[in-house]
This record gives sequence, C-alpha cells and structure tokens, in this order.
Amino acid sequence: MNQTILWEDSQTKLISDDSTLVLAAQQNPAAFQPLYQKWLKPIYRYFYFRVGNVKDAEDLTSQVFLKVYEDLPRYRNKGSFSAWLFTIAHSRVVDFFRKVNREDMLEKAALIANSTDLLTQVVHGSEIDQILSLLQKLNERDQELIRLRFFGELTYREIGQIMHRSEDAVRKAITRLLDRLQVELEAQND
Repeated sequence: MNQTILWEDSQTKLISDDSTLVLAAQQNPAAFQPLYQKWLKPIYRYFYFRVGNVKDAEDLTSQVFLKVYEDLPRYRNKGSFSAWLFTIAHSRVVDFFRKVNREDMLEKAALIANSTDLLTQVVHGSEIDQILSLLQKLNERDQELIRLRFFGELTYREIGQIMHRSEDAVRKAITRLLDRLQVELEAQND
C-alpha cells in the first residue's frame, strides 16, 4: 500500500513538474529548454524504435519539438503534457510512414543487437533476436503499447489518454501482452 502511495506521489510530482515547466515556457519562450531536455530522450527513443535509424529519428524528434514550441502558447492542461506530446509524436510517425510508404520498421530494430544501448545490456545475444521476432508478430496496437510504455517511458494513464482507453485497460493489456510474450519466449527456449 505504501509503495502504491509513493508511486502515485511520484506520478503526481511528475505531472505537476510538467505543469510548472509548461507554464514557465508559455510565459517566457526562453524557458522552453528544461521542458525540451526532460522529454528529448523519451521522444527520440520512441522514434528510433519506430523508424529504426538515427537520421529519421532525429528529424522526427526535431519536428515534434518545433511543433510543441509553436503550439505551446495554445496548450491547455486538460490531461497530461506527456500525453499531448506523444500524441503529436504519434501523428508525426504516422505521417512519416504514410509519406515514405515503408513497411513496419520493427524488423530493422534488429540492428540494435550490435549496439551498446540499455536494451542490449539488459538482454543478451540471441534473446534480442527472439524478442524482436516476437514483437514483429504483434499487431500494430500491441506494438504501440510496447513502444509507448518501454521506449517512451509513459505511465499507463498517459498511454490511456493517447489511445483513448482507461488506465486500467492499458495496464491489463500490457500485463497480458508481457505474460504472453514471456510464455512464447520460454517456449522458444525449450
């Protein structure tokens, strides 16, 4: 119970922290930098694991922050800033795939098997290929849940706002999805 309260307190602090940063940036555009610095890595990771390459991920990230900077004066706190931010990011990536008419780039994420990022440090060798193979088999909605939760580092509540689902429905969907992936991974290793 205390752990839940601490977690909720930390989430409330993050939301109010965003509110403070947004208000400061709305009042003084020069104060946009802390907001940018806070969300740069999660947005970049989200794009990188969607498009599979640095150049496109950087371009999309810069487009999102330019859009946020331009639209911030009109932003109204009707939910959470991160949900608004990732909704913009999601729209950009949909436009990106529509424009270049590419197939799902998750298969190209296999390139990370040779990188030194956090995912590689946590999951070793062939397990990466197995996990990526399992992720490829998921439908687009389930892949998006994984990307938003683990690469975008969003809360269940924020994902729910983006996907127009309740926080509880998102939590259950991700839990079931992870359980299913774990069973499939174990079955492959038997």
